[in-house]
Parts: sequence; structure tokens; C-alpha cells
Amino acid sequence: MNTLAGMSHASPAWLAVATAAFVAGCGGGEGGNPQTPNEARLQVARSGDLVAYFKAKIAQRVALGYPGTAITVPTVGGLSSAGSVVTHTGVPLAGTVVEEDDLIKAEGNMVYGLHRAYATDTGREPPRLAALARAADGSLSSVGSAVLDAKFIPQGFYVAGGGTRAAVLSQQDPYADRQPVVAAADASIAVLPEYSRTLSLDLFAIHKDMAPAQIKQMRIDGLLVGSRLIGNTLYLVTTWSPDLTRFTVQAGATASAVDAALKDLNTAALIPTLRVDGGQPQPLVNEADCLVQTGNASLSLQLTSITAIDLTSSSLARTSRCFAGGSEAVHLGARSVYVASSRQYRYGGDVANAVFPADSRTDIHKFTFRGAQVDYDASGSVDGHLGWDLRRLPSRLNEYQNDLRVLTFTGKTGQSGMPPVTIQAQQASPALLTVLRDSGRDSYLGPQAKLPIRLRTARGDQQIDNLFFAGTRAYATPFATTEPVWVLDLANPANPANPANPANPAVAGELPAGGHADHLVPLPNGLLLGVGKDSALGGVADGIQLAVFDVRNAAQGKRLTTQAAGGRGSITTLDSARPVLNLQAMDGKVRLAFPARVYQAPTGVGTPPPVRGYQGALRLEVNTTTGALAQRSMVVSTAILNGDTAGLYSRFDIANERSLQVDNVAYQLSGGQVFTRAGD
Repeated sequence: MNTLAGMSHASPAWLAVATAAFVAGCGGGEGGNPQTPNEARLQVARSGDLVAYFKAKIAQRVALGYPGTAITVPTVGGLSSAGSVVTHTGVPLAGTVVEEDDLIKAEGNMVYGLHRAYATDTGREPPRLAALARAADGSLSSVGSAVLDAKFIPQGFYVAGGGTRAAVLSQQDPYADRQPVVAAADASIAVLPEYSRTLSLDLFAIHKDMAPAQIKQMRIDGLLVGSRLIGNTLYLVTTWSPDLTRFTVQAGATASAVDAALKDLNTAALIPTLRVDGGQPQPLVNEADCLVQTGNASLSLQLTSITAIDLTSSSLARTSRCFAGGSEAVHLGARSVYVASSRQYRYGGDVANAVFPADSRTDIHKFTFRGAQVDYDASGSVDGHLGWDLRRLPSRLNEYQNDLRVLTFTGKTGQSGMPPVTIQAQQASPALLTVLRDSGRDSYLGPQAKLPIRLRTARGDQQIDNLFFAGTRAYATPFATTEPVWVLDLANPANPANPANPANPAVAGELPAGGHADHLVPLPNGLLLGVGKDSALGGVADGIQLAVFDVRNAAQGKRLTTQAAGGRGSITTLDSARPVLNLQAMDGKVRLAFPARVYQAPTGVGTPPPVRGYQGALRLEVNTTTGALAQRSMVVSTAILNGDTAGLYSRFDIANERSLQVDNVAYQLSGGQVFTRAGD
């Protein structure tokens, strides 16, 4: 093993970064020693192992003062992050191109829109999959639609089979036909148990000028975490917390009482089931296809399953693998999925204020998609944990050219949520960026490089809020929007033998992007688009702030141009837990479209105008040669009127909107319709 100390670039004066320790590819166990056991490695479950695992977790829970079999909520934070830099339909400009689920897709001369349910003045419109035909001028005409189960909320869909199949993914509405259950800790609190949620896969036959016709339905126990379509194989990542409330084990129960309460617990009570076309339930996965990790100290009563489904099969033929243990985040690469699992258990009344044990570690497990099979490949571990913000957990991981980059935090407590409250109330936690690589042997994800990050400014310590991966770069943003963005060089994670091309990662520079860095989008020719808000420490945004940066030289990044869209209170979907953005690269330009609610800037005192603003697709065009930024005409889906806001939070909920560009036409899925605008 070779070790280097020092930085390959001079650090900015305002920045103090701990010395980077680099671990060359040594293979073997922890720390690169082939003789050291890989504690993170998963083991194939033998008969009875799942029951033994859950019994052990329940015993640990009661010993620590927790109800042993109370309702548990899966610890996975939000939907998975994407393998590409740009999520949803569009052209990723860095990283691997992958197919992701979305609410609107184009296929040949057809456009398909997946509409969620919404309330109207006279009732409620159910969710549906609509088919529309595209004319030569880009205009749309309705071909027909298929109504979906109103008890489920559409999450996204895929088009497969050469444009002949549409696979719709929906999650059970938590309020549909659900009976609240009294929480064990407080009889005055009633909750909706997460374990009873169900995922629906509805398969439709589609074709040119044909309304979608349903041909198959599959219902799976659990919550959807992520999905990926490769060819005609759909891969689903789901998490499941079994209903163990009938095996009542009180906090503080003795070992003999625990054994007595769980004497009838069996494997069938733990494994999620599925139903095909309303048939009898069958196990989603067999115990022999599951893996366990005895070193996992999470107290979550949870199974994470990865299922491969052939969408062209008449029976929806499938195979599944499962992992027993708390899963905190999932990252989907081009042909693999990484499951992050905390080695320890967080303490605290809520996620934002959770306290992690000292010396926390996070295990990472890699599964690979191989046609109809899902294979377990390797595991590794990193120091620290994924932090306190559930929205950000998936974005802490990123795969690039078979390396997995992981951002963790090493403090017991830290900042989360919206500033300035959390910045004032919590100290900043140091961070650690680790690069892992599959060694190809011993089922080991070995560390290639580590970069401890502790950032100090005139305001004091700063904590990383978000990290945007862009190929061989990453951009770290702080909570304080007035502070610069930190540019990380990830081009060469393990090359200690060549002094002229030293190892990475390293802090390569800073980018003066204050107010324009809530979301960063890499563009060709070393350009970077920033979208943010011009407000101090979480105040109300004074419009949508746009900027283009030149980051060809990481140490000398500069702002080329800025613009603003709308006035105070304007928002975009880029602020959501899973940002949605559509890109179109053409002739030295990149066109972007994303849902936005744009309020007009105040014009003075007196009676406000009847129209306060508009909602729809905000469209931008960046010249990737000059860096010039231009705003194109908005695709308006609805006007925002004074005193007329009810529809904005039901039918026109911006979180349910999506934008799509085809040729020189932009489409906006909004309010149960698809709106169109051609040209500029």
C-alpha cells in the first residue's frame, strides 16, 4: 500500500482542509490489508437466518428501551439518486446515459402523459395514463387514456418493447382505506403504519394512434425506493417493514419474555409478497436469495429487495434478491445499485436532531444487474454517516466509471434543514469524501482515496449542504448561500506513482456562486449553470436567480452572466427532493426546461394586478461557446390569480409537473393536461 500526504492544488486562503490521505488499490480487507476480514460483507441466508436476525434486532431494541415490535418506518431517505447528472427525461451531459422513470415521455410521433389525481370543484379526477398524437407542427391531439386505481399515486413510467409497452409505477395512497393504529409510545397519537403500503406495477399495451390497454398488474408489498429500465428488464428497489405488531414485545422485556413472545415468528411473516392480476399472494423473494449482515447495528426491522422483471414476458417473469438490515439510501448506477446501511443506530426525537454515535461507520453494498439476474457483488465501509437531511441522503453517493464516490459526515450532530435556524442551533459537522472501487475479488469495495473536509470561513465552520457530482468534478455547496462553492477534483482517485499527475480527490478551487447555487447543472465546454435565489440565509427568495459559470480552470472559476426570472416567492421543481429537469443539446447550444411558478415583481403600491404570475415550464438557452444565457418564452399551464390559490395546491401542484422538449417544441404536463409551445 502506498500513501501520499498533501494537496495537489493550493488551498484558498479562506479554506482550511485536513490533509488528504490516499489509499492505493490494495485489495483485501479493511484498510487494504488482505488478511483483515471484510466486516461489511453480506452472507447468504441459510434456513432460519432471517428469523434469527429479526429476533436479535428485537432483543436489542427492548434492551435499549424501545418497543420491540412497534410500528417501524423504513429508514431509506427519499427516492434514489440517479446515475446520470441530469435526472429524468433528457440528455445527460456528464456521466452515463440511463433511462429513468418520468411522468411524460415521447415515443415516435406519440406523447404519453401520466397524470396524478387532483381535486376539482365538483369532485376528484382519478389518475390516468394518456396517449396523445404529435402532428408535424408539434401540436397534440388526444388518442385516449386509461384510468388507474385511485387508491394509488403514480410515481413514473417507462416505455419498453420497442414502444409497445408502458410500465406504470404507483405507490399506495397512505390515506386510502387505511385504519390508523395507536402508536405504542403514546396512546394519544395515531399513525398510519408504513409496512402496509403497496407498490403497483401496471403494464399497458401501447401503439401509434391507440389508447393504452392494460394487460397485466403486479402488486408488491413495500415502498418504492428506485427503479431502472435496461432493455426490456425493469429493476425495482423496494423496502419493506413487516407487520410484527401481533408479536407484542414491550420495552425492557426480559430475554425469556422476548423468546416467549416470538416463539411463533416464522420466515413467511417477514418476507414481502406480491399478487399478479389479483391472484393469491406469493413470496416476493425466497430466504435462500436473501443476504444478512450480522455486523449491522441498525435497529430497523427492515428488508430491502431488488427485483428484475421482464416486461415482455406474458407472466412478468422475475427474480429477486433481498438484504436484511437498515437501508438508509440507494444509488442506481448504469448497471448496478448501491445500498447504504448505517453500522450504528441514530438517536433522537427526529431525523434533523438525531445524534449519531461517535466513530459511526456506513456500509455500502453493491448489487449488479445482469439481464434477468440481480447479483450481489461486493461490500465496503466508510467512516461517518450520511447526515441528517433525508432529502439529501441519496445524493451523497455517485457512481462514475465503476468508482463509487461517497460523502459522509463524521460529527455526532450537525446542520440540516433550512437555514438560518439550524446553522445557529447546531455546529457544523466535518465531512469526508471517500472513493470506493470493486476489487473484483473477496466481495470487497476497497477505498481508493479519502478527502477529509472541514471548511472554515469568516462566519466560522461551514457544513456541506449539498454535493453535485459532474463526471470528474464535484461541487460542494454550504448552507450559507453567500459563501462560495467548493470545487472538488475527482479525476484521478488512485495514482500515487506519478508525481506529475497526483492522486485525487482534492479541493481544486472555489467558485463565487452565492445566491446561484441551489442547483448546479454541468454544460459542455467547461460551463456550469446555477439556479438559486437571491436571499440571505433562507429568507424569502427575490425571484429565481440564474447564472452561467466558466469552470474550465477549477482554481479560477468565474461568473459569466446572470439573470433573474420573476419576483419574490417564485419557485422551481429544482428545489424538490428529486429535482426534475429536461435538457436538449443542439448546434452549440443547450436548451433547458423545468417546471416553475413565476410571480411578477411588484410594480408599486395600491391594488395589485389581477394576475400575480404564471406557472408552467421555464425555458432557458445557453450558448456553450460564448456562455450567453437567454430566457425563452414560458410554456404557461395556468395563470396565478389574486385570491385564486386553491387549485395551485391540488390540480396545479408544481411537484406533479414535468417538462419535455422535442425538436423545437416544449411540452408541459400540468393540471391533468399537456400544454404545448413551439419556437421561442
